[in-house]
Amino acid sequence: MTAVQMYGLVPSASLDPKESLPCVAAGLPHFSSGWARTWGRDCAISASGLFIKTGLFEIARAHLLCFCTTLKHGLMPNLLDSVRTPRYNSRDSPWFMLQLLQEYVKYCKEGEAILGVQIKRRFPSSDEWVPWDSSIAYSEQLTVGEVVEEILERHAKGIDFREYNAGPAIDGQMSDKGFNISIHVDWATGLVMGGNEKNCGTWMDKMGESEKAGNKGFPGTPRDGAPVEIIGLLYSTLVWAAQLAKAGKLRKNGAEVEIDGKKVKVTWDEWAQKIQKNFEKCYWIPLDSNEDKDFVIDPKLVTRRGVYKDVFGTPSDRAHADYQLRPNFPIAMAVAPKLFTPARALIALKTTREALIGPLGMRTLDPWEADYRPDYDNANDSSDWLVAKGRNEWVWPIGYYLRAFLHFDTLAGEGLQNRQVTVHQIHSILAEHRRYIQSDPWAGLPELTNKDGAFCRDSCESQAWSLSSFS
Repeated sequence: MTAVQMYGLVPSASLDPKESLPCVAAGLPHFSSGWARTWGRDCAISASGLFIKTGLFEIARAHLLCFCTTLKHGLMPNLLDSVRTPRYNSRDSPWFMLQLLQEYVKYCKEGEAILGVQIKRRFPSSDEWVPWDSSIAYSEQLTVGEVVEEILERHAKGIDFREYNAGPAIDGQMSDKGFNISIHVDWATGLVMGGNEKNCGTWMDKMGESEKAGNKGFPGTPRDGAPVEIIGLLYSTLVWAAQLAKAGKLRKNGAEVEIDGKKVKVTWDEWAQKIQKNFEKCYWIPLDSNEDKDFVIDPKLVTRRGVYKDVFGTPSDRAHADYQLRPNFPIAMAVAPKLFTPARALIALKTTREALIGPLGMRTLDPWEADYRPDYDNANDSSDWLVAKGRNEWVWPIGYYLRAFLHFDTLAGEGLQNRQVTVHQIHSILAEHRRYIQSDPWAGLPELTNKDGAFCRDSCESQAWSLSSFS
């Protein structure tokens, strides 16, 4: 039902700037038309559930190929705007899109053959900004497989640029520094680091808007550093790319990078192994403080133990942000379970269930944190820096939580002996979602909820990724 509801032809939005093509809406009614209809991150997260798992493969393919054409700076846009004026300020969009590509290859009859499909680049490989109707636009070709290689290679070498037309014309809330995009690999760990305190390049992208409260131009969650879900998605892509290269399905098996002043070749497999070696050392917060010496931990900043950090490498003046419990590490668990020790994963998932899971969705911050505010009200014009003009809670991450729980509980938990125990726990969480869908006039799941699943008036009534993430 949601797949049919979200997909259609509208005159004001398309997957091609030159012709009107049907495309997916991020949510209804707020994201139904114009530049607000189709978003890269939302599409990448929702298309697997809406279109691949339902057998609507051609629709998934059309969206995948569209976003492949948008490749620029080694990134894909979140704001697509019918590929006319896409915006390249999202650090996670390319990784979610490559995860979708993996899903497509796995489940669709076309399989790996899609990697050889030729597409035309909206922008030239020089990254020059050109209008969509310029003779330079769509003048260069590459294959889908080369898109995978370029995203990995550009991140490996480092990405630095300032957004095209930076300023109020593209974002009336962002401060000047926020338009500067910088992404690099820390080759000591293999982790991709990026962002700054004035931009918000992940899905937690609410920008402060209140001059009265003083938060205008300050993201609610900048997450500069290495967000845990990006590292999970990166690792998943690297493992896949290494397999493809070994099978001759990709031309390149790595990238030439500069490390300590020397040019070296790093293969996709070597990069993945480096991440795996360092992941838990960087992200795990042990239950026993006596184990802190084995991990990168500042005990003074720890709020909860037995969980994974949300980010690694936040600058020292805001380093506590690394340690805040948020719903993002289950995303990494779902896409890259091999990064996690099963026993630790189960401990973290148990804590997350107790602290973050509500009737329909997941709290986006631990209630133990002093800056936790559970309600989203875009009309809030108070002087509270933390919530003025709106901050939010989300439904979609719970789908990734449930997938992670299914994997690890049947691997090393109660479900190891009896899978039905795990399934029963999952169904107990899903019971409220079933009830909601059956009674909801939109027959879907909302974008946001307020505290304990309360109605949020600023939420979409039905959101594409909210329901699709459960598939």
